[in-house]
Amino acid sequence: MSERGTGERTLLQARIEDALTRCEKGIPSCISFLTPGECRFAERLLRSTGAWESAWMWGGYEGAERKSLFFLPEYLLLCLSAPKDSAPPKEILALLDELAAREIFSVRVVRSGFRTLNHRDYLGAILGLGLERDALGDLAVQKNGDAVVFCTETVGKFLMESLTKVASDTVRCRPYEVDEEFTDGRNYRPIRDTVASPRLDAVVASLTNLSREQAQNTVRSGLVEVDYEPVERTDLLLTPPAVISVRGHGRFVLRGFDGQNRKGRLRLLADKLI
Repeated sequence: MSERGTGERTLLQARIEDALTRCEKGIPSCISFLTPGECRFAERLLRSTGAWESAWMWGGYEGAERKSLFFLPEYLLLCLSAPKDSAPPKEILALLDELAAREIFSVRVVRSGFRTLNHRDYLGAILGLGLERDALGDLAVQKNGDAVVFCTETVGKFLMESLTKVASDTVRCRPYEVDEEFTDGRNYRPIRDTVASPRLDAVVASLTNLSREQAQNTVRSGLVEVDYEPVERTDLLLTPPAVISVRGHGRFVLRGFDGQNRKGRLRLLADKLI
């Protein structure tokens, strides 16, 4: 991991330790919003310290990538029965003045239809209002071209007042409750190939159409992440499912290996995020 990455993790660890200290004193707290890699780091840290039972991660819908990290004191945990990958019950959050403003809020951005907008258009317009990326959870473009943004209530109200243009299209924002029509907005292109082995360099070569040597250099250069963690070992054996990010080539999901062909090569099943 780079010096910058190590420094960011050190700061996050300090924030988590501060939140845990508050939680141990009976004060609920929250850290919004963490990237998938930060979520995995936080979970490993909390499990290693035995504090995972006090934590709750939620991003506004099941399957969210960017999530808020809640810390609830023991007296509140005793009231909870929902699993950790679901929303904290609102009747609990409603009792907490500090957390009430941190409850995940969703905003629907409705376009006029003048042009087709994509994820980059929406995110660029929102960040152009002066917000930092960690003020936002997932941003999901819907099938009709509108977008749903997950954020805190304070940020949501700001967007409803301030976001009126995305690219050259006029938009309006309104509160939104996730329903059966909601989609996470992720689109994938299937990849079917064969590889000599489940080694990282072999899989990266297949996913990116690089030669084996080029794939090895890419991995050794620190340009590859597996499950949101930098990996420089070319001989790492992959166990599906796994998320593989290759800088300059995109993000892939290794779904599995479907047996061997007649030549003894593994049938690779993967998807590329488009």
